[in-house]
Amino acid sequence: MSFNTNFYSRRSKSLMRCFKVIGPPLLLVIGLIVYNEYYIFYSAISHCNWPCKHGRCSETSLKAFMISDTHLLGKINGHWLDKLKREWQMYQSFQIAKWILNPEVVFFLGDLMDEGKWAEKSLFSSYANRFRQLFGDDKMVITLAGNHDIGFHYAVMPDTLEMFRKEFQRGLIDDIQIKNYRFVLINSMAMHGDGCRLCHEAEVELDRIKNRSSETRPIVLQHFPLYRKSDSVCEKMDEQHVVDLKEKYREQWDTLSKDSTRKLISTLNPIAVFDGHTHKMCKKKWKSSQAPGYFYEYTVNSFSWRNGDVPSILLAVMDGEDVFVNSCRLPSEAHQIKVYVVGGLAVLIFVITLVIKRRSIFKRRCSYSLLMYRSPEKCE
Repeated sequence: MSFNTNFYSRRSKSLMRCFKVIGPPLLLVIGLIVYNEYYIFYSAISHCNWPCKHGRCSETSLKAFMISDTHLLGKINGHWLDKLKREWQMYQSFQIAKWILNPEVVFFLGDLMDEGKWAEKSLFSSYANRFRQLFGDDKMVITLAGNHDIGFHYAVMPDTLEMFRKEFQRGLIDDIQIKNYRFVLINSMAMHGDGCRLCHEAEVELDRIKNRSSETRPIVLQHFPLYRKSDSVCEKMDEQHVVDLKEKYREQWDTLSKDSTRKLISTLNPIAVFDGHTHKMCKKKWKSSQAPGYFYEYTVNSFSWRNGDVPSILLAVMDGEDVFVNSCRLPSEAHQIKVYVVGGLAVLIFVITLVIKRRSIFKRRCSYSLLMYRSPEKCE
C-alpha cells in the first residue's frame, strides 16, 4: 500500500513537472491556431455591413451574397495540402459570413471547381458534391457555370454541359424570380455569337425573354464581364481596391464580345450586372438607351486565397429599382502567414528560455546537494 502511494505520488509530481515545461508553450500554440484559423475570419467579417438604404433594410428588399471563382481544386493539379488550406479558408469565410450577415440568397458566379472541364461523370459528381458540402445545397444557393466548370466556348462538350445542368439545375439562360426581384442567369460560354448550336439556343432564349410582357427590369448574372479593354475604366470599390491599369483583356476570352455585350444590354435593359472571371474587383458605369439612362456592372473578386491575397464577398441589397453594393474583404493570407511565423518564433524563444532556466535550476540544486554531502544522482 505504501509502495503504491509513493509510486502515484512520484508519478503525479513527474506529470506536474512535465506540464510546467510543456503546458505554457502548448497553450501558446493552441491560442495561435485558434486566432489564425477562427478569430481572423470572424474579426474581418464582423466589420462588414449591408449597404441598406438610409442605414436600414426594408422588408421588401433582398439581401444577397455575390461570390465568384471558388476554384475547388481537383485531382490533376490540386496538391492535397493546398486543397485543404484553400477549402478551409473558404468554408470558414462562408459559414461565418452566413452566421453574421444572414443573406437571403447566395449567388456563385461561375468557376465553382477548377477541373470540371476535364472530369468524367463520376469525378464531376464528386466535385459537385464537395461544393455542396462546403457551401450547402438548399434552394437559396444558386450557381452559374464558368469556363473551368464546363470549358471555354470552343471546348464545351454536350456531356459536360449536361452534367452541370443535372448537378446544379442550370440551363443556358434562366429567368428566375426571388421575392419581387427578377434575375437573368446567363451561361457566358453560350454568348460567343458565332452561330453554333449552343449560341443559337441561347439567342433564341434571349429573344423569348425580350418578347415576354414584363415591365420588371432584371438583374443580370454571368461569369464573363461585359466587354472592356482593361480595368482602367473601373471605379474603386473600397480602400483596399487597387485598380490594375496594365493588364489588357482579350475579347471572348477575358470578357464577352462587343456584339454580345450590346445584345445583352439592348435585350435585357438590366438594373445591374454581376460577373466574375478576372479574379479582380471592378465597378463600371454603363450607358443605357432606356430610363434611367445608366446601370452599373460589378465584377466580383475571387473568393479563394489561391487567386489573390485578399478575397472578398460582394454584399448586394436590391431595393425596388435600386441596387446597393458593399465589398466585404476577407482576411489576408499574407497576414495569416506572418502571424504564424512571428507566433512560432515567439513560442520557440519561450521554449528555449524555459529549457535554459530549467537547466540553471537543475545545476543549482546539484551544487547545493554536493555541498550538503548528498549524492548528485539524487538531484532533481
